[in-house]
Amino acid sequence: MQDIIELKNIDQWEKLRNNLTEKEELVIFKFSPVCSISAMVEEDFSSWRSNLEENSNLKLAKVNVIDKREVSLKIAADLKVLHQSPQLIWIDGNSKVKWTASHFDITKDSLKAHQ
Repeated sequence: MQDIIELKNIDQWEKLRNNLTEKEELVIFKFSPVCSISAMVEEDFSSWRSNLEENSNLKLAKVNVIDKREVSLKIAADLKVLHQSPQLIWIDGNSKVKWTASHFDITKDSLKAHQ
């Protein structure tokens, strides 16, 4: 299973974003631990993640939007996307948003389609 980075502070986010190579992509999953929709979507995200090769060019990160709200808002501001939860933001090696989705638009099939 592909490792996932839990983003806990803004410095960690900035280092992750700034250290992407052009061949790497970053998938950020933003979630709320008290939201039933987040829990359902996280199951699909986890299922998709479990099928990724460990040496994939994808880096995975997740952010708890309640405990780490400042990180979540900073990501949204930096990438110029509307803050939502649950939310998936997929960026390329140049830190450009390749795809973003929220709520029930985040499915195992939609994730596979953007690989």
